[in-house]
Amino acid sequence: MAECALTEKENVVYDLKNQDFFEFFKLKKVKVLGKGMAGKVYLVKQQNQSGKLLAIKKISFSEDNRERRLRDFNQEVKFMQGLSHPHLVPCLYAAQCLNYFAIAMPCYRAGDLIELIGKQQPSRVVRYMSQVAQAVEYLHKHNIAHTDVKLENVFVCGSDSAHLGDLGLAMEVTHPSRTILACKMGGTVEYWPPEKVNADEHTRIDPFKCDIYAIGIMYWLLVSDQEPEENVDYLAKVYANKDVDLSCSNWFTLEHLLEPNPAKRPTASQVIKLLENDQQSTPMAEISGTD
Repeated sequence: MAECALTEKENVVYDLKNQDFFEFFKLKKVKVLGKGMAGKVYLVKQQNQSGKLLAIKKISFSEDNRERRLRDFNQEVKFMQGLSHPHLVPCLYAAQCLNYFAIAMPCYRAGDLIELIGKQQPSRVVRYMSQVAQAVEYLHKHNIAHTDVKLENVFVCGSDSAHLGDLGLAMEVTHPSRTILACKMGGTVEYWPPEKVNADEHTRIDPFKCDIYAIGIMYWLLVSDQEPEENVDYLAKVYANKDVDLSCSNWFTLEHLLEPNPAKRPTASQVIKLLENDQQSTPMAEISGTD
């Protein structure tokens, strides 16, 4: 039986009313790290002796969408503060301001995985994917599907470990079948599995298996030097690119992660075991030091 969700920590959200989040917490904006439909993510520096760098997600809203953005913000903070895992990006603190909401997170100096496409040896990719799978397994055990697993949402820290972030589209799955209506799942189209691509508004899908397929896409993109594409048969791409230097274990794992049939696709716990086998199998190019 799945664990009861979100019982580990108490949620804390500051109500700053008319005050500015950045001024209140003495944060100096350094640069914009990214932009999304709801706002921007800033790199900031604490204006104290520590001079620590943080990432701040600023969620803008208008009067028309305030209630929806507030609901989404509260859910994201609930997930980030209510759960804790070494490979999940935590919420350090959050606040409601007059015209926006804000979430403070650690700054991951090495950036996100989109910057590493095609530059990584399989052993490193396997380690990253194993860490992401551990975070996904933890979410799934709490009945939470991430629904937007992608390279841009995985961040690398100074010790070269991967951390899954951006729970803005995550959802708690309460239906006894552990499925949702396909039309309720958003995410990024380039990472959608076949069952989501081909579903109509009445079709129910397993969002947990959608997360697994997305891990498979990330794995493939990082070892194949390819960009994510919309409505692509990734398993066919794997079969058509046998020149990519992977071990038999790597190929076996990829084929299972990118299995078109969600019923045959592994669970997060099974993925972790597959990746453990991958870590024990090294391609010849890595042993010899050749490209």
